[in-house]
Amino acid sequence: MSPVVELSRNDILKRIEQGARQRRGLSAEGLIRLYRAGKLEDPCEVADLLALADLLPDNDPLLVGAA
Repeated sequence: MSPVVELSRNDILKRIEQGARQRRGLSAEGLIRLYRAGKLEDPCEVADLLALADLLPDNDPLLVGAA
C-alpha cells in the first residue's frame, strides 16, 4: 500500500508558486490563467503543478482569480 500524503491548501499554493516562479518566471495565478486560456507553452513540463491546482476546490481564490 502506498503512503498517503496530505497537503494543506497553503502547502499546495506554496508548491505551485515556487514551481511556477522557478520554471516559468510566473506567479501561480499567472500559470493557471495561461493554462486556462490555452496559451501555456509546453504544459506537460508543469503537469505536476497543474495536478496540484486540480486538488483545490473550484471556488478557491487562486482558481477564481485566474478565471
